[in-house]
Amino acid sequence: MTYRENVIEAIKHKETEHTPWAFEITSDFARLYKEKYPCADVEQDLGSHIMFGKYKKIKWLTPTLYEDAFGVRWQLGNDGGDIGIPVNAPVGIDGIEDYAFPPVDTALLREGLDAMREDTERFRMFRMTYFLYERAWALMGMEELLVNMALEEKKVMRLFERIAEYQMGLLDEVLGEEFEGVYFGDDYGRQKGLIMGPEMWRKFIKPFAAEIFRKVKEKGKYVLLHSCGDIEDIFPDLIEIGVDVYNTVQPEIYDLRKIKREYGKNIVFWGAVSTQQFLPYKTAEEVYEKSVETVKILGEGGGYLFSPTHAVTPDIPVENIRAMLEAVKSVTW
Repeated sequence: MTYRENVIEAIKHKETEHTPWAFEITSDFARLYKEKYPCADVEQDLGSHIMFGKYKKIKWLTPTLYEDAFGVRWQLGNDGGDIGIPVNAPVGIDGIEDYAFPPVDTALLREGLDAMREDTERFRMFRMTYFLYERAWALMGMEELLVNMALEEKKVMRLFERIAEYQMGLLDEVLGEEFEGVYFGDDYGRQKGLIMGPEMWRKFIKPFAAEIFRKVKEKGKYVLLHSCGDIEDIFPDLIEIGVDVYNTVQPEIYDLRKIKREYGKNIVFWGAVSTQQFLPYKTAEEVYEKSVETVKILGEGGGYLFSPTHAVTPDIPVENIRAMLEAVKSVTW
């Protein structure tokens, strides 16, 4: 069975010999890993079952500051991450209609699609980060967006509508290609509860997400949604609108046994080994033991993709990631 087939079986809630696993790696961690385990590609060396077809256009302004295609400037921090934080806000509440969304760079898009076409082994996903809420706050600023969701409902709804129209147009360019799923990144959660609350999420985000997910599923592809934080309040909504896989499951937030019992027949969980409070601080032996326990809780009966909760940063020891790999390989069903 190929990695791709293994993931598809898990999404269908079928048990395979091994629970499929995935590792997403930051560039700084990749450098450290290659010093100990020379290889061309770290994610492939770890046997990651998934791959992303990426579409991200940026222009570097300084070694630590870049501008994306939407005019947002991102300042990298010193945490080893690859994203950074926005330092400007191109859209004001009264400038929503005037903002010009960037044209699709067809040559860059083709690179991501070609990479998926050439991968014969792994489960392939077209990645759409900054999906709805994240795109809105990146353009407007998080505080301004949240305030205006309460004070300027009609204008903010129009912003979400325009973002959704842009994302639908981008999907029109890719859904005819051969790959398995679309990965949507859209952080809704805090350590406890949704940032905007479940009712605001249902008002501003759910209708557009439902329409877009329906478009993806009509083309026979899986819907994978990433959100950090505690979004259990909307798990039933996500199931209702067609989410097949939810990433990332943070064990410091969720009771793994509870969510497996209550939702595990209807949605696939992906993640569950914490990069926030566990992997940087524990020994390889502790990581191995916790990883085996996690696979046994969430992997029974299928419906689970084993991985760290986020992209692996350089504060995490290389041997801890190797321990995770050995752990998931050790559990058979």
